[in-house]
Amino acid sequence: MYQVVTLFGEYEPWWFFEDWKEEIVSFEQFDSFSEANQNYHEKYIKLIGDYENYVTKKHYLTAFWNKEEKRYCEDCEDDIQLFHSIMLLKEEKPMEINHQVGSV
Repeated sequence: MYQVVTLFGEYEPWWFFEDWKEEIVSFEQFDSFSEANQNYHEKYIKLIGDYENYVTKKHYLTAFWNKEEKRYCEDCEDDIQLFHSIMLLKEEKPMEINHQVGSV
């Protein structure tokens, strides 16, 4: 099974901190890589149009952000950048294959 996961929060998706699932906005499952890849790319195209900054790491883990979208952190007494992220996972783990973003 493949999953396309949308996140919103303080961390880029490639960190997979212990509480990363708390940032899930949507979680979709697909039987085939092709279906998941198409869904991921539809989300990617929309987000790239909405945010001025983005980075993709470790294959299908992409973070999008605008510099002014921040949240104040009382513990660290500073503003923290917020990220809108998408991930294409296999069995809820990062992809271990070398597909290129843009290929279907």
